[in-house]
Amino acid sequence: MKVHPYVVLGALFIALGIAALVHPNLRMPSKKKEMEISGVRTIIETTRIIQLPKAFGVLLLVAGGSFIFLSTRKV
Repeated sequence: MKVHPYVVLGALFIALGIAALVHPNLRMPSKKKEMEISGVRTIIETTRIIQLPKAFGVLLLVAGGSFIFLSTRKV
């Protein structure tokens, strides 16, 4: 059984769309600094939080569905 590459791409887009709707906040490490204060070493790490809009998740779902639908059509 042969799987069309667009079906795999569509399934990936649908999975990413569901993940974007379920968990819309992404945490990314931004900076990491080491400091020494009075003989004690401390590590300061800041994180950046990116919020994905719901429209982005819906767009991924629609794109994934259209990839799967268009790959099954016979031309």
